[in-house]
Amino acid sequence: MKKTYIIIAVLFAFIASGYSQSNTKIGAGYYGHMGTHPGIVLELEKEQMFTEKASIPVRINLGFYSHKRNHNALFLDINYGFRQYFKSGIFLEESVGFGALASTLNSDGTYEVDESGVAYEVSSLNQPDLMASIILGIGYNLSKNSDQKNLIWLRPKLTWQFPHKLSSQYTPIIQIGFTHQIK
Repeated sequence: MKKTYIIIAVLFAFIASGYSQSNTKIGAGYYGHMGTHPGIVLELEKEQMFTEKASIPVRINLGFYSHKRNHNALFLDINYGFRQYFKSGIFLEESVGFGALASTLNSDGTYEVDESGVAYEVSSLNQPDLMASIILGIGYNLSKNSDQKNLIWLRPKLTWQFPHKLSSQYTPIIQIGFTHQIK
């Protein structure tokens, strides 16, 4: 499991180093798996402005959540979407994402039974899952009359895990956070 965390952290740092700092944002927030299982999300975003009020953000998220008495998970995903700013400072956004999720079971032991009926202990690390997502968000630009953008946001999210869950099963997520533009 430690190797997975290190690989994801190195990948995140590598991707982050490729971004220029003109219109690059960093952020953090609460990540509520199924709404109530707490976690955190860190983000790095590159926003391509098309007009004064419309943009296409590309966001890389690295996060963790804990589903008590079930599992802990670490994820990395990339989201591509559209954002519309309004004169009031409010903005709306939508995006689709794709990433990976690694999880470990929270238990006193994980066991399997072989063909002869003998139980033996196995690793609590699950196979990594691919994770697709859809996000709709609303937020507010705290510095709307400035070139600097400080955003607060609420992003409800639906995720699907492959091959762990069937395509018709989704997980609702709630994200609440803050994003700051790097100058």
